[in-house]
Amino acid sequence: MMRASTLLNFNCQYGYYAVAVLLLSTPVQATESNSTAYPLGLDTVLSGRMAPPGLNTFFYSSAYKATRANDASGHEQKNLDDFNLSYEAIALCLNYVYSDYTLFGATVASRAAQTYISGQVNWYDNTPQGRVRYSGKDEGLGNLAFTPLFLGWSSPRLYQIIGLDFYAPTASYDKDKLFNVGNNVWSYSPWYSFTAYPSDKFEASAKFIYMINEKNRDTAYQSGREINIDYHFAYSMNQNWQIGASGYVYKQVSDDKSYGEAVSHNGNRGQSVGFGPSVKFQNQNMVLVLKWQHEALVENRAQGERVWFQAVLPF
Repeated sequence: MMRASTLLNFNCQYGYYAVAVLLLSTPVQATESNSTAYPLGLDTVLSGRMAPPGLNTFFYSSAYKATRANDASGHEQKNLDDFNLSYEAIALCLNYVYSDYTLFGATVASRAAQTYISGQVNWYDNTPQGRVRYSGKDEGLGNLAFTPLFLGWSSPRLYQIIGLDFYAPTASYDKDKLFNVGNNVWSYSPWYSFTAYPSDKFEASAKFIYMINEKNRDTAYQSGREINIDYHFAYSMNQNWQIGASGYVYKQVSDDKSYGEAVSHNGNRGQSVGFGPSVKFQNQNMVLVLKWQHEALVENRAQGERVWFQAVLPF
């Protein structure tokens, strides 16, 4: 099994990009442009475990593809034809765990992450004037994510971390583009995560996130507050291999607002559930994780499939 404290921890613990897409003529997106600062389903495996003392380097890559966009009732938008949204992202996260300091009995750490994103969106809109095609694409560095300080506690079968993430609008943004790699919004996210071992071979991990979004000054649009829970349940076949199921539960809990007024009759609130298998390989020097997540129960968002590859590699 994989619990030995000498083994590398996997998670960098927080999101690394905000993809802004779907500036549609119809209110299909939850939050502005279907974006959320935290990449849903990222922090699943070992989400409550601190990395070893010193500087740790994490790599993440993901690919997402959706061929439908849902309305507030969870039905596919009828006036959109040949809808297609896709993007790929790769990120580097630097995580520093302090060995000489503790706070409230907890290990102390800091981190920052930067990503590179490439994506596109296109669809046909059936209008009274006829069928109109919309298309947009963008690529470049995404928003900077950082956590000045976070705290971790450990016991033989339970590991816990609390922190506050900041997402800075450092990526390029153009309000007239249909796809942006940035969202032009400051976001803040208090969170709590844990990893528990009910037995030597079983792992249960989860991360609870509350997202607060500032107003986009270019559009006067403010996305509602969001709750997300990443989860992971797994079985260790031996010291190197683990198989499991992981995903997320996402729910927007307050209305989107435009110029201070709620957007649409339901506040444009979104929701989504992701689930799928995961495989992890781990030894003394590296951790490799492959995850696939299918989306369901989607409202006011695009609905698709996501693949993750995550790694901790020695340098």
